[in-house]
Amino acid sequence: MIQATYRHYPAFTRRYVRSVLKLMGLPKKPKMEAEIFGSMLQDEQVVPSINGEVLMLEWHHGREGRVVVPEPTLSTWLQTVQLSRVQGDAWSWPWEFSTLSFPTGQAFHGHPLDGALVAWVDSTTLPSRYEAFLSAHGNPHGVDMLGLGDPWLIVAVHNPLDDKPSENPTMLRGAFKPSQISDFINREAIEYAGGRAAPLADEEGMILREVVRYVLSLGMYLSAYPEAQSAGVPAWMKNKHPEGRKGVPFAQVGYDRENRELQVAMTAPHSVSPYWRQLRDARFYRGKWADHRPGSRYVLVSGYEVGAGKTVGVESIVE
Repeated sequence: MIQATYRHYPAFTRRYVRSVLKLMGLPKKPKMEAEIFGSMLQDEQVVPSINGEVLMLEWHHGREGRVVVPEPTLSTWLQTVQLSRVQGDAWSWPWEFSTLSFPTGQAFHGHPLDGALVAWVDSTTLPSRYEAFLSAHGNPHGVDMLGLGDPWLIVAVHNPLDDKPSENPTMLRGAFKPSQISDFINREAIEYAGGRAAPLADEEGMILREVVRYVLSLGMYLSAYPEAQSAGVPAWMKNKHPEGRKGVPFAQVGYDRENRELQVAMTAPHSVSPYWRQLRDARFYRGKWADHRPGSRYVLVSGYEVGAGKTVGVESIVE
């Protein structure tokens, strides 16, 4: 079994609060941090901002989220799988609140990242999510939200291009409705968030695109191989999570080593690049799959092995 150290997602909340303390020349003491954090959540500029959204998501993640650790070989391989064109509501994710840990040697557009924050939430629940978060910190007001009614995918990473993250930490964040997820899969389009969000620089946009593409590929993998997910801290993770993640369970994602076709797709040095094919027909959404949104299941097609004399299809589709 290959082992690797991992870069785990660190709390933006802590970085943000401590950057304010540093700016104000205040000591990094728990009582002072709590006071600054509380004052942030009374600020009408902070709460509805992208920073405020990340603070809210991290708070819920700490209570009901997962730390997701993909096996190192699988994690790297997921970046190579092609995303073929899709139709309709084309994706799903197992967890409402999660963070992804990346093997230390893995890079996105040439940059190693400190994990990723991934939320897959029913947008109609977001006002109550904000209300619970804010009321727990003494703010009785919620956040007005528009355009509710779809599941939203929110992906955020600490900006690796920050010159002084201890003084001005920033996040690269993308948010997608189902139609926008399909649009991204088909042409890697990310719309500008607008509002108080600053437009991404070209390099930042490329980094975020690679992360979103990875998240989508991992979601497709889990739809094709649901048995790959299991609970617990994986044996392939050599280092501990620096924050301990007390009360937040780990979810490990491995790959089926008994499946020859999957091994071929992952290891054959001269194979045509594999790709994810969307399952659209209604017969794939019956029985145990009846609660899956049509179009959200995928099958891995591996192409062929050069010189092997045959095409290898990587899945016997179970209806």
